Amino acid sequence: MFKKHQQTVIVIVVSILFFVIPFINAPELQNNESFFNSLIFYKRCLENLVIVLYFYLNYFLFVPYFYRKKSYFIFIVISVIFLVFVVKVPDLIITKNDIYNALLAENPGKMRRRMMPPHSPFLMEFLIDRNAYQFYLALSIGILLKNNQYINTMKQDMLKSEVSYLKAQINPHFLFNTLNSLYALALVKSNDTPNAILKLSSIMRYVVTESSQEKVALKSELDYITDYIDLQKLRLTKHTHIDYKINGSINQQKIAPLLFIPIIENCFKYGIHQTENVIIKIHITVLGNEIILETYNKKSAKNITELEKTETGIINTQKRLDILYLNNYNLQITDTIDDYKVQLKINIK
Repeated sequence: MFKKHQQTVIVIVVSILFFVIPFINAPELQNNESFFNSLIFYKRCLENLVIVLYFYLNYFLFVPYFYRKKSYFIFIVISVIFLVFVVKVPDLIITKNDIYNALLAENPGKMRRRMMPPHSPFLMEFLIDRNAYQFYLALSIGILLKNNQYINTMKQDMLKSEVSYLKAQINPHFLFNTLNSLYALALVKSNDTPNAILKLSSIMRYVVTESSQEKVALKSELDYITDYIDLQKLRLTKHTHIDYKINGSINQQKIAPLLFIPIIENCFKYGIHQTENVIIKIHITVLGNEIILETYNKKSAKNITELEKTETGIINTQKRLDILYLNNYNLQITDTIDDYKVQLKINIK
């Protein structure tokens, strides 16, 4: 699908082509004659201007206000009226008789040997006339481009809704657990309490403000993940070991927000055990514009409903990836009875 600025460029290019292409096979060009000495040239200009005018009206007015709103009868009536306008108006302004007389004046001997071109039946003109073909093309392209624009808009709205859903999903459970951990630290007057409060404040600020943007700085996203993991550690027992690493060079790269967090969140939801030694692995590698997330955890959650929630989170993440990074990401999941491993590669160029 085309982005907004690409769509604008395409509309401009199409309108230019509608005006220019009919001149490519013009007899004047083949005979090295001047366009400006020919009445046919001026008629072509008029025909092409009418086609371009209809193309813009169709794209910006008729398709949005009638076709998209399913007022098909009105749309068809308007299209028929403009078809007649496109085909007949240039002929009314510069008639075939005008052209014939002009050519006769330029070359009387040659033109007298030719019969004046016959007029086609009224209805046949809408099937064989060159302007009619251009009209049908302008009609079709206008509908296709505007439909493409609406699809893009719907996808953007869906992405915003999904980000809002992720915010709502992340905040409550994580916030309650973190507040309980902070309360425990405060009871023992731990020196870690102020730093933990700052991390929680940073996380909430990021989720509420920056994550509403289409793209955020990769560094901000990784700082958010680091703070999230640090706060998760507050509630872990000595039986859970966290292997968290960030490798590579972080420069000015940008990425869609909150893509990694559902995967990382699942590690803490379903990979923690209170009595057995377990390891949670979270490795993030930055190779230029390629970002690689690798996670591993034991499946300590045995409840089927909880495991289904994990799958739902991954499916929602994959939907966002399909929209944001289609053909620019690779997601591999290894799901066994005891282990769960995810590798996600994204080209964020």
